[in-house]
Amino acid sequence: MSTIELLLITGVLLPLASFVLLAFVGSKLGKPASGWVAVLAMAASCVLAMVALVQWQGLDAAGRAAARSAPVLWATLGGMPIKFGVNLDSLTLIMFFMVTFVSTWIFVFSVGYMAGHSDEIDGVSKFHRFFTYLSLFGFSMLLLVIADSLLLLFIAWELVGVCSYLLIGYYFHKKSASDAGIKAFVTNRVGDFGFIIGLGMVVLFLGDLSLAGAAEKFHHEFMAGGPLFSRTFCGLSLATWMGMLLFCGAIGKSAQFPLHVWLPDAMEGPTPVSALIHAATMVAAGVYLTARIFVLLTPEAQQFVATIGCITLTLAALVAIVQTDIKKVLAYSTISQLGYMMLGMGVGAWIAALFHLLAHAFFKALMFLGSGQVIEGCHHEQDMRKMGGLIRKMPVTAVTFLVGVLAIAGVGIPAVWMPGHTPFGLGGYFSKDEILAVAWHRVYGENHGENEVAPGAEIQNPKSRIHNAEAAALRPEPRTLNPLLFWIPVLMAYVTPFYMMRCWWLTFMGKPRDHHVHEHAHESPLMYVPLVVLALGTFVSSYYLFRPLVAAAAPHPFLTVSYDGAAAEAAEAHATMISHGAHAALATRVGLAFAVGFVLAWLIYRKGLAVGEKLAVALKPAYTVLVHKFYFDELYGFVLIGGTMALNAISYAFDKFVVDGLVNLSAFVTERLSWFSGMIVDQGVVDGMVNGVGRGTWTLGGLVRSPQVGRIRNYILFAATGVAVVVLWIAFV
Repeated sequence: MSTIELLLITGVLLPLASFVLLAFVGSKLGKPASGWVAVLAMAASCVLAMVALVQWQGLDAAGRAAARSAPVLWATLGGMPIKFGVNLDSLTLIMFFMVTFVSTWIFVFSVGYMAGHSDEIDGVSKFHRFFTYLSLFGFSMLLLVIADSLLLLFIAWELVGVCSYLLIGYYFHKKSASDAGIKAFVTNRVGDFGFIIGLGMVVLFLGDLSLAGAAEKFHHEFMAGGPLFSRTFCGLSLATWMGMLLFCGAIGKSAQFPLHVWLPDAMEGPTPVSALIHAATMVAAGVYLTARIFVLLTPEAQQFVATIGCITLTLAALVAIVQTDIKKVLAYSTISQLGYMMLGMGVGAWIAALFHLLAHAFFKALMFLGSGQVIEGCHHEQDMRKMGGLIRKMPVTAVTFLVGVLAIAGVGIPAVWMPGHTPFGLGGYFSKDEILAVAWHRVYGENHGENEVAPGAEIQNPKSRIHNAEAAALRPEPRTLNPLLFWIPVLMAYVTPFYMMRCWWLTFMGKPRDHHVHEHAHESPLMYVPLVVLALGTFVSSYYLFRPLVAAAAPHPFLTVSYDGAAAEAAEAHATMISHGAHAALATRVGLAFAVGFVLAWLIYRKGLAVGEKLAVALKPAYTVLVHKFYFDELYGFVLIGGTMALNAISYAFDKFVVDGLVNLSAFVTERLSWFSGMIVDQGVVDGMVNGVGRGTWTLGGLVRSPQVGRIRNYILFAATGVAVVVLWIAFV
């Protein structure tokens, strides 16, 4: 086992050790010691991740290949070996570092946040229980990141789901929280059901659950035209169905349409949980899974991924416009940004989608923790309509939150407006711009598909292993893309800065709308230190990780080098040639989208809620639809919950009146037959005949016995009487 693999495995086991320690002695450690145990474990994992990443950066391609150890045989399933190992590549290391870094500061924030909350149940403090769950969550997510097989990934996947249920429903004494936890758990099980079927198809057709082995055999199936590609169902190949079913897991975990309804309700959990789930861990797992199985997605499956992503980002962005709960705004923002990532995966901009995942982890964790600071400082008030003017009471929170707003809004200056200069902007600008550029290229680019691979062509790519996302180059990309998959995200690029500036302005600017809330508002140093760190992380990641990707003067962009394992141009990393015209076209369409959204939000809300309320009345039909979140909850409540209750009523009626009726009728008939056979036939007839014979015999015996009195004179009298009778009979007859 190499040093890098040992560092990663140790980094995974440290949160597990923290979980075991807190589970057994956490109550004795008390508050806040139990929280700091979890913080130290995650911080140590982050340090190990940094060391591993630095070592990995210093290796050449041969050194990286040598650092990978063979997986260990765990079991044999029907002749198929089940092996577990470390999936050592650049994506694993970058994702591992991102998860541990962001989680560490969320854990630090949690110590300050949970210290001010009542956590006693039946007089016993449960402060340690929260950090016990956080530690298990961290272990599960890190195990998912390093998993080298679909089976191990699925095991960690389900552990993440269990932990999310425990954390979302942490305040289980509140019905809304317990319901939210159940809703998240059940909704994710729906997506995981498809995931399991997809895994079954992998076993059936590929016979290998390792990421590398499955990808290799998938390629061989494609080359040989095997049953996976030759057989169809409903007009789609089995390979396409397999990819879509595997993606169903990501639909549930990353809250994609139509399974997005659980994530807004997950806000019932403590705010650090919201930051952890919505930034670096649970929802990111779906995008990470899609990157890992990207090579198993046919062009039709990619179209499916892109369509789901486009629908998701649109619905969530529109709903976010009318939200008044600060955490709900961020929740729908998360869903929308995850939609952008899935869109990027589907259109082929997989590396830009992964960059957006990393950038999103920083600025979304920043904004969720900022909202937690606001909620805690305002005595658990979450309604933005009661806030306003908080920048004077929470200046650090306001400024750092604004950094997140600028990043998610895509603030930047396109390269075509700065000839000869490196583009300026924050992380969200670069990643979104690249996703939209690839989408534009798929729709309008000249010489479209010039880098595509003809079916049957052999690809030699010594720089990467087949199961990495860059292995997308092994397969042909779809030659056509529906223009809506470009224009709708472009339109939403104007909506995102609008609702994010609306959120920031209503919270921090203007006049206080509730003086009680404003007078008691404050911020805690322990809670705003993580905000400063994440704000700095947003800037650093933007300028040192993302900006070099599109820098014309940088032939070897940092993340491209880290990810591919060797020097590679950005165009090569995308497995397609993105022309300068794509970015030029975007500059005229979305170059000032952030400014338009910001200005529009400022014009509407600069004097408070009055203008917004008038617009809500004027646009009441649309406003009502958005307030009710396109009626998905009502639809699911009517169709699924109502349908389940109706089926329950029908089943109850069938059981009571049909099944029980037949049973009761059978019992009644049996009882009546038993009574008839017992009382009438047996007692009346059979027993009657037997008793009649007995009584007749008894009576006859009595008659015969009655003359036998033992007296001679009676016998002489009977004999004389008999003789007399005989004589008279003879005489007269």
